[in-house]
Formats: sequence, C-alpha cells, structure tokens
Amino acid sequence: MIRRQPEDVFLFVNPKSGGNKGEDFLKVPQPFLVDLDDGLQASLHIYSLLDGEPGNKVGFKRLAQTAASSSTPIKTIVGGGDGTVMWADTEATSHGICTPEKLVYGIVPLGTGNDFSRVAGWGGKNPVGILDEDCQVVRKLVQRWCKARPRPHDVWQVCIKVKDDEGAILVVDKNKEETEFHNGTVHKLTLPMINYFSLGQESKVGIEFDKHRTKNQTCNLFVYACEGVVTEMRCCSQQHVGNLIRVMHHGPDADAPVILGGFDDDEDEDAPQLIGNPESLMFLNINSYAGGNAHFWQRHCEPAVDPEPPAEDIDVDPDPGDGRLEVLTLPNIVGIPLDKIEHMGKRLISGAPFYIEFEEGEDGEPLDVYCEVDGEFFHLVNPGSASVSLGKTLMVLQSVEEKKAKRPK
Repeated sequence: MIRRQPEDVFLFVNPKSGGNKGEDFLKVPQPFLVDLDDGLQASLHIYSLLDGEPGNKVGFKRLAQTAASSSTPIKTIVGGGDGTVMWADTEATSHGICTPEKLVYGIVPLGTGNDFSRVAGWGGKNPVGILDEDCQVVRKLVQRWCKARPRPHDVWQVCIKVKDDEGAILVVDKNKEETEFHNGTVHKLTLPMINYFSLGQESKVGIEFDKHRTKNQTCNLFVYACEGVVTEMRCCSQQHVGNLIRVMHHGPDADAPVILGGFDDDEDEDAPQLIGNPESLMFLNINSYAGGNAHFWQRHCEPAVDPEPPAEDIDVDPDPGDGRLEVLTLPNIVGIPLDKIEHMGKRLISGAPFYIEFEEGEDGEPLDVYCEVDGEFFHLVNPGSASVSLGKTLMVLQSVEEKKAKRPK
C-alpha cells in the first residue's frame, strides 16, 4: 500500500500580535508533522510575516510553488488580528498566486477584537501554552484546520474621495497625533474590507482611542469606554448621519437609485428619509462587532428609513459570502455595549454596491466626517464621495466543532 504524501499546511504569523505570542509559533520545530484522524498526515510550514521585503518573502515563494503544483487549494493559516488576513492575501497576490482559486484561508486569533475569527468559528481568545507538551496545542489546531469546511468570504473595495482643493485625509500617527495621510498628497483612498465599514460617531471615538491606546488589553477597554463617554458629551461636535450624507445610491455611481436622501433636500424630497437622528451608518460584511459583543443585524429590528424598504431588501440573514452587505443605522454609541441586551440598530438594506455623496460644510466651515474600515480609523475633511463595491471572493476555513453527544437521562 502506497502511503500518501502529507498535506502541506502553511502558517504565516505576525510575531508582534497577541502581546508577542505570535513569536511562540516560530519556535515550533520544523518540519512539523501531525497525524490526522483518517490515518493521513499534515506537514505544517511556519513563517513570519515580517521576514523579507514585501513581494519577496521566502515563505510566500514556497507557498506559490506548492500552490502551482497542487490540484486543490492550499490551507493557508494567518496568525494575527483580523487585518492580518488581508496583509497575507496581499503578499500572496504579489507573489503571483491567484488567491481565490489556489488558497483557502484560516486564522489563529492573536488580535484584540478578532471578529473575523469569531465568525469563522475560531473564537476570539489568544491560544496559550503553544509550546507545552510537545506543541500539543499546535497539533490540535492543525487537526481542526484539516477538518474545517471551506466557504466563500467576500472582499470589498472601499473608495473614499476628499475634495482636491480643500479636502484632507487624517490618521493617527506613531506619535499619537492626527496627521495628514502621506503628507497630504493623497485625496483618494481605496482599501480592502472583509469585516465592516462605518461612518459617524463610533469612528470618531475610534480616532480618539487611537490617540490614547496602551499596550495593555484590559487598560484599553477602560480607555475606549472613557473616550466614548467624553466624545458623546461633546454635543456640538457629535456626528449625525443626516448632517454628513446628502444622498446614498444603491449602485456604482450617482445615476443609481436613491435609497437614502438627506434632510431638507428638495431635490430628493421623495427619497427615503432617515428615521430619527442616528449617529452612525454601518456596512456589515460580518454580523460581529466590537470583539463579538454586538450583532447589530437582526430581522426583527425596525427599518431605518421612511417609507419602509421592501421586505426582500431587509428580511434576510447575513452571509459573508453572498455578495451583499447589511447596511444599518445606529442611534448612538451606547447601542454598541448594550447590543446584547437590546438591538438598537435599524435596517436600511441588504445589497451592493453603494455610492455616497457627502454634504457641504455650513457657513464656509469644513465638514468633518470620521470613518472606519476594518479597525482602521480616518478623519475626513471635506469628503466628496465614498463607494463600496465587491472586489473578489476568497475561500475561508469555517471551523467544524464536534458536539459532544448528550448522555441519555
């Protein structure tokens, strides 16, 4: 009987993630063979995402060679926060790999929020004791990866434009101060998004949080809560969707149907109008936010506009691989920590693509809009437009946990 070759599994780790717990994975002996339940074996290859220059990394070169000679997608695991997934995908693409066809991604949660990991069934807690008992934790992870089922996961392109003459894109730099992105030379920003894109008050809190972020995860929770209270108390500078967005279209440009009209706009007086005065507008690819503490999209939640959207646009269940985004409004940031008790989000639409036209500043003053793309926060000064469109669809490993059989009573 001819024994089959071990299945190649690749793990790319950000060693700085999870309080440097990622470094422990790099200490696992190589080659690392793992026996699987079906009598087969897996060979785990571990590399640091930091080794080598972008587009010229040894680990991805070997991955490209393996993928080219394989008739089935290669299991490619990423160790880090949610943003590390797109980092790895960018590197793989730059090494000539057609990632939607040749790879299937898994994740080891080493970040803080880990919403992507939670939705994929891998939890949000950083693994511990990685090197104990002959790396038993790693062996069990490899066995779970090999049992997992692949499923599609959409990657969206968020394109943000600010006015050329008086617009700016600001970010928090390493000195924890707001500074112009690329020294003010950039007026258009295109970013991949796999989790969520949002506009409004919660993104403003995120900017303030980044200015005071610490290296301690528990302390960061306290910092975020304090920044949320302080930002919400500044009534004169609160973000309200109706004051930020003039009109929103369900389509790629301004010629597409209007699904949300601004306040007091005669041109769009027949367009659906916001209910209430919400502080945030969210585009969700996954129904998990703030480290799994909020699941905003619920079929029983109220509609966000009047007249009410058609049932087929809002009475749907979220799916990260269906080519649609769930769009909703949130009345205020209190709705985030209280979501487990009461779902305050209001449903606008499930669909794609979308095109947003922003309001003008009042009385010659600049319009400040805050946004978030997968945990990265931006301060937009005099934005002109934003769009969200489908970029590609990756394959992701969905954990298949074996449920223990209940003993008969």
